[in-house]
Amino acid sequence: MSVHKARAIINRRRFLSTTAAALAASRTGKLAAGPDSSATQLFDIHVHLAHAWYGTERGPLTADMLIRWMDVHNIEQAAVLPLVSPEAFWYPISTDTVIKESRHYPDRLIPFCCIDPRTLATHLTTHVQVVDMLKRYQDAGVRGFGEHKALLPIDDPLNMKLYAACEEVGFPVLFHLDNRANMDKPGLPGLESILQTHPNLKMIGHGKGWWASIAGNLRQEDLHVGYPKGKIAPGGALDRLMKQYPNLYGDLSSSGAHALLRDPEFGVAFVKRNRRQLLFGTDYYDLTQKDFLQFSLFQQLSIGEDDRKAVCWNNARQLLQLK
Repeated sequence: MSVHKARAIINRRRFLSTTAAALAASRTGKLAAGPDSSATQLFDIHVHLAHAWYGTERGPLTADMLIRWMDVHNIEQAAVLPLVSPEAFWYPISTDTVIKESRHYPDRLIPFCCIDPRTLATHLTTHVQVVDMLKRYQDAGVRGFGEHKALLPIDDPLNMKLYAACEEVGFPVLFHLDNRANMDKPGLPGLESILQTHPNLKMIGHGKGWWASIAGNLRQEDLHVGYPKGKIAPGGALDRLMKQYPNLYGDLSSSGAHALLRDPEFGVAFVKRNRRQLLFGTDYYDLTQKDFLQFSLFQQLSIGEDDRKAVCWNNARQLLQLK
């Protein structure tokens, strides 16, 4: 199938789905309406599926519902991330679930996989075994690893074994970093040791500690503040590391947009400096989520169209080697 024909099919499907989504939203009120104000095509590097866990407003988020939400917000494709570590979520979202659900929309949903690194101490105890499991996922259509969110130091020996396997298979690793997952110190020396040890491993930063590190002069407790305010102090680890390591990327979901908007002048310059290493994302996982700064971020920061296209579409497609 030609690229033009495939996109025509996607666009027709989006039109039909968007119409249905608008009707469903007006009837149930459960889908967050309000389309993206940008005409730029969007690739969301960070969404989740979900199971029912409590309350009438927190039912399951299925692939069908996710697609309707994506259509409302002009999201062409999205990476769907499992959550397997016990501290990562209220309940596990398995890789098998993500693969199975994503198969309903293979041109829209891009599955990721995840393995809790502590498994490498009990069952997947050799490098060959870990690589074999990752390759099985790869054969099933998986394009990346994450959300990696385990209660271990980011450069823990078990994590390092996992990174080595991901590097061999060619999976980028989307990691959450704060004081409760993939812990590091101010300045992110642990992350830098990973980048030095695995120069061919692509890493995608996400979470409170990652985005707090856009600023300098941090204390350990600052790595667990979700939405810090005020001017960004110079000397942040992110600029330094992204300049030195082109295999390091930043996921703009969750606290990412807040980090750029807390100091708009700095935010504009940061995007321009790192335009090839930033990825649009929302971290959508819950029917009650309604407001996403990411959808208006580039209007608020007055980012040019070329930079917007890179961050919102091209970078993720190139990173995941999607044709």
